[in-house]
Amino acid sequence: MRDVLVLAIPAIATGLVGTLVFLADRMMLARWHRDGLASMQLQGPLLWSITSVFMASCVGTVALVARSTGAGDLARARSVARAALRIAFVLGVIVGAVGLAVLDPLVAALGPDVPHLRALSIDYLGVTIAALPLAFVATAAAMILVGSGDTRTPLFAGVVANGINIAVNAALIHGFQFAGLRVDALGVRGAAIGTAIAFGFEAAILLGVLRRRSHPLCIAGLVTRPAALRDEDAKARREILGLSLPAIAERVVVHAGFLAYASAIARLGPTAMAANQALVTVESVCFMCADGFGVAAATIMGQSLGAGDPNRARRGGAIATTIAVVSLSAVGVAVWGTGRYTLPVFVPPGSEDPEMLAAAASVLPLLALAQPFMTTAIVLAQGLRGAGDTRSPLSAAIVSGLVVRVSLAWGLTAGLGLGLVGIWWASTIDWGMRTILLGRVFARGAWTRIRV
Repeated sequence: MRDVLVLAIPAIATGLVGTLVFLADRMMLARWHRDGLASMQLQGPLLWSITSVFMASCVGTVALVARSTGAGDLARARSVARAALRIAFVLGVIVGAVGLAVLDPLVAALGPDVPHLRALSIDYLGVTIAALPLAFVATAAAMILVGSGDTRTPLFAGVVANGINIAVNAALIHGFQFAGLRVDALGVRGAAIGTAIAFGFEAAILLGVLRRRSHPLCIAGLVTRPAALRDEDAKARREILGLSLPAIAERVVVHAGFLAYASAIARLGPTAMAANQALVTVESVCFMCADGFGVAAATIMGQSLGAGDPNRARRGGAIATTIAVVSLSAVGVAVWGTGRYTLPVFVPPGSEDPEMLAAAASVLPLLALAQPFMTTAIVLAQGLRGAGDTRSPLSAAIVSGLVVRVSLAWGLTAGLGLGLVGIWWASTIDWGMRTILLGRVFARGAWTRIRV
């Protein structure tokens, strides 16, 4: 339990700080104009989908660094770190270039039938997609450190990045004038610039730490790549991709479904879109806490298996899941009870929007109900990936995340007319099914015998 908490608490804080980058965008845009918040219904899920699919390529990184660290093989861990950072940069450039090339038709296909909301989405996404190489490198560097058991350095980098994002947002969203310098209000584009700058600072801090000669996972040779390291790095690259491909397939499946799910929300109109964004922003606190416990489970399970101790791996996964479920179920109930105080934060000042607040408040009981299932599914999936089992989360994602969630979302909204309540019932049932599927995999224990 002590090891779980030592890893989980900084990881949770890191996740929350990372979420604050987008939370700050949402909250500041909400205070700017309701349409700014409503536009985040498209760019929020789209960026999350892109970064989440990329993070699947880091699954192999966490598993390999954790196993190598647990076994005392730091040379292999360093090779994995160098290979992971190169993969991250190349993927960031490719995804960024493709994203910018198809941005207009993508927004037209996924966005609402409201021209000015589409224009706001294009303003935001044009900047943040261009910054994806920085975001991908920062994520890969953080996952390397997490696999080694260091969850504090990513926290520090996240705090700095978030502070920079808030400062730039405050200056650019509403505009400013200082000492003869005048910058007009940039709205959503100003929020996007703040996010891009934050990604850059986070990547610089984490790479600076990993480049230190004294660091156990020093990435010396990342750019010059001496001939003596090429074979080792090539082998590490193959191992990362071999472990990560099922996880990448999982994320592609899940987020293809998630974008269809987000499209169902977009068809409900601006009021429902803004209400859902307010709810998602509040729930993101629970989601990132669960992800922090998942990071702890992945690190302990991977390092324990690397050290040849499957019993400790089982205990670590079970303890991380139990603590997470108990604590976040309580948080879910607290969110439900305080909704009337937290939801108005997302209404522009001086503007009464009872329709949006009523729509959001009607869903709060479901938000609370979903927490134990969402938490269990997230922690177990993360833990299994850290242990090297990337196929079981893929199966659960296909069955539940794609088939169940999407079909229910469209059926309950378009078919039965349940609106936003139907959307959240679909999400809650999805998390419940994933809990059942992944719980059975964890209990059977076949993941303890996977060789990485």
